[in-house]
Amino acid sequence: MRFVYTLGLVCLFLGAVLWPSVSQATHVRAGEITTKRISQTSLTYKVTFTAYYDETPAGKQAANQAEPYTICFGDGTTLEVKRSGRVYINGNTSSVDTYTAVHTYPGPGVYTIGITVPNRNLNTKNLPAPSDNIRFFVSTTILINPALLTNSTPVMLNPPLDSGRVGQKFCHNPAAFDADGDSLAYRLSVPKTSSTDNGCTGPAIPGYQDPTRFSTASEAGGAPTFTINPITGELCWDAPGQVGQYNFAFIIEEWRNGVLIGEITRDMQIFVVDSPNKRPIIKPIPDLCAEAGTLITQPVTATDPDGQRVIISGFGGVFNVGPDGKALAPGELIPPAYARLINGDLVQNQPATATFSWQTSCAQIRDAPYDVTFKVTDVPTKPTASLVSFQTFRIQLVGPAIKNLTAKPTATANGRAIQLTWDAYSCASPGTTISIYRKEGCDDVISGTCVTGVPAGYTKIATVPSTATTYIDTTTLKRGVSYAYRLVAVYSDVNGGFNGGVSLSSNKACLELPLLAPVITQVTVDSTNTSTGQITVRWTRPIGLNPGDLGAPYQYRLQRATGLAGTNFTPIATINTTLAPTAADTLFVDKGTSSSALNTEVNAYRYRLEFYYTAPNGTLTQLDITEPASSVRLAAAPANRQITLSWQANTPWSNDNQIHDIYRSRSGPKGPFNKIREVKVTTPTYSFTDDGSDTFLADGNTARTLSADSSYCYRVMTRGQYTDPQLSRLVLLPNYSQVFCASPSDTTKPCPPA
Repeated sequence: MRFVYTLGLVCLFLGAVLWPSVSQATHVRAGEITTKRISQTSLTYKVTFTAYYDETPAGKQAANQAEPYTICFGDGTTLEVKRSGRVYINGNTSSVDTYTAVHTYPGPGVYTIGITVPNRNLNTKNLPAPSDNIRFFVSTTILINPALLTNSTPVMLNPPLDSGRVGQKFCHNPAAFDADGDSLAYRLSVPKTSSTDNGCTGPAIPGYQDPTRFSTASEAGGAPTFTINPITGELCWDAPGQVGQYNFAFIIEEWRNGVLIGEITRDMQIFVVDSPNKRPIIKPIPDLCAEAGTLITQPVTATDPDGQRVIISGFGGVFNVGPDGKALAPGELIPPAYARLINGDLVQNQPATATFSWQTSCAQIRDAPYDVTFKVTDVPTKPTASLVSFQTFRIQLVGPAIKNLTAKPTATANGRAIQLTWDAYSCASPGTTISIYRKEGCDDVISGTCVTGVPAGYTKIATVPSTATTYIDTTTLKRGVSYAYRLVAVYSDVNGGFNGGVSLSSNKACLELPLLAPVITQVTVDSTNTSTGQITVRWTRPIGLNPGDLGAPYQYRLQRATGLAGTNFTPIATINTTLAPTAADTLFVDKGTSSSALNTEVNAYRYRLEFYYTAPNGTLTQLDITEPASSVRLAAAPANRQITLSWQANTPWSNDNQIHDIYRSRSGPKGPFNKIREVKVTTPTYSFTDDGSDTFLADGNTARTLSADSSYCYRVMTRGQYTDPQLSRLVLLPNYSQVFCASPSDTTKPCPPA
């Protein structure tokens, strides 16, 4: 809502109650230029110059003659425009006048639109005298790009018509709103002028003085300041020191996806009076995050230190009301329904209360927050000037979460599938999609109640229409791994900007695939040799397979590939089984063959296991293939009287956050080996530097300085564990690396000869 301005503001205190009766001069007091692209097939823009005039008798005649003006479009063309609208406000002491033009640009580019008004007011204290000989010039810069589609500049919904008091902090908030949801940033500028009455460029006014030059101290007694909040746009002068009128300017930058796409300047004027009146106070309002569809009700309370009656008003795009106080075309700023300020714009005894009410909807979801500016104006007796205070209320409207996500295993050709189901989405609209995310493991933390998207660690695996309520995941699922799923809705943005975004995350659905097939638990190197190496492979029986689920007999087929990441698997063993508890069917010692020697000194090896059952027609049918698991591969690098070891493995279980054992032999690769250190590892990159010490003394102390003349042999035993709770009974899985021998270096210089 906002002041519901009507012509004359319906008896707003019979005249100039809200405007000081100090000296006023010619006519133009403030103004800015806004633009809006009105065609998606051509680069056609509506350009609007909004001017604020002094309508008291001293300035009314000049205001009546304030046309035509020349709009410079920034592409070398100009157009004379006449006044297209005029609304009187503040008890007919001021008016909001608009001048509009439609212009089609020749092509993409950066264009600066400018307009010159022939004269400013007389007796502006911080401008060179006589100030009425200085022309008024404002400009707006836009980036024209076909990809921006219906982009428009922000509009300032709060007229710049408030007054200040000597010794009291003065603030103004333009209540800027960007209908496209672009990000706004504010910075101070300097009023500009032009060399001709229809000039297209405007340098800063020479001799302009910062308002603090006319101050002695801030309201609290410190140094005076003149600042603007870069986020909320609240401009404050703390505090005026002299009676009179002052001009200053500020710029609103418009950003999209980290790119500056435009900036708009407001040049404005205030009157400073000297009176005992104190400005009113608005009770602070905390920012709010709400799901779309929520009815937001927020009380707004104001008081006045002098006991004066007050008026509470509201400004912002959520009210869909223009700076002239008139309702805009439906959907001009936001889709309906619009907000209301109940008991707003009424004269109330203080403490006064108004209620902000907004029934939000899914059509209003956007990444950028909605800023609502509340303004309280006191109502002193004439001729005392009214004073104001502002409070910004930020509303982050987010899309509701997808509800009741569940996950369950489902049957497919290889048995590896998880079916997700959820409720029909309540905020579906054209262009909205649902993104499906997955991660291994079930632990994650939502960082806040208003954080959209999924937590860190998730990877998007699919996108489905917003009408979908189910999805079957078959993408590279592993047995023995827990999977967590979350869903978010992704909203479209026809402008390619911030109005899209994503919803809050759904609830987490976590599932472990039933173990209808075995899992490998060990690939350990028994012997290191170039031709007669030996590796022991162990696995479990199918944990989730109950008697009678599938036909017997069953069969394991073990395959091997060379390398930590080898994928060229070849069969090396076939083991028939009835899955009887006493059957020796979960171990195989791989010694290689005469045609396929096992070179464990040079290579790591990777294994996987196929599991077969007997179909009703009597044929062996593959049910599943285990995740491959490799042997541990050890390497060493010499250092000065030290040897740095590193090792790695490629397994379906995790060796992270475990204790790994380091063994060393001074007698060659056949040992004996002594354990010299227990190393706590935390990441998949495992390393240890041997300096000759021995911290594990249970098998004897073998500590001594490493010599560059000697070779030392090592092997490492890793410990790992599956993350799937179904495999928690397996506890830790030990595996040995191959033996690796190395010698340290010696960089100590010899003694000089005698």
